[in-house]
Amino acid sequence: MKLFKEIIKRVFISIAMSFIIFIAIGIIFDIKDGGNFTLTDYGFTKMALACVVSGLGFGVPTLLYNSDRISPTIASVLHLGIGFTIYFAAASSVGWITAERGIKACVITVVSVIVIGLIIWVCFMKYNKNLAEKMNKALGEKHR
Repeated sequence: MKLFKEIIKRVFISIAMSFIIFIAIGIIFDIKDGGNFTLTDYGFTKMALACVVSGLGFGVPTLLYNSDRISPTIASVLHLGIGFTIYFAAASSVGWITAERGIKACVITVVSVIVIGLIIWVCFMKYNKNLAEKMNKALGEKHR
């Protein structure tokens, strides 16, 4: 039951973060296009589903960090590898990354996604490290 609750928590957080980024980028494009940002052929629905898939692609693999059999470095490589692979597959399928925009736009998009993903990963790692240090300090004080 504990593992199930942890999976649900991570799924919720990852999808929520994915939607926050999706909405922020949508606002940026809407402003950039002067309020004429238009989607057709269920474009919004497809992008929302790709957002969910991308969130799951980054969120579910975080369970790797709970394993005692996998080093934190390997868990990080697997987590980010799975997340970016799923993201880029979803992004390509809904037009977030298309060759029609030109190679420069594709490179900027890919680099931006990797940078944003790494920033989020670093923030979570720092948060969890600080949390572990506080818990260890509290346990140390309790046993004195």
